Amino acid sequence: MHSTIGAWIARHRFRRDLSRQLELGNYLVNDIGLTIEQALSEIKKPFWRA
Repeated sequence: MHSTIGAWIARHRFRRDLSRQLELGNYLVNDIGLTIEQALSEIKKPFWRA
């Protein structure tokens, strides 16, 4: 149970941070190896989806 909740929290944080990186500039998303389309797709996912 704890590992599931921990995974949800980690996904939520990653997607929140990814959204902030997009706001600051596309180059930050490119630096982690994602395209803008991939980043937007990831941000739209609910926290419970991997």
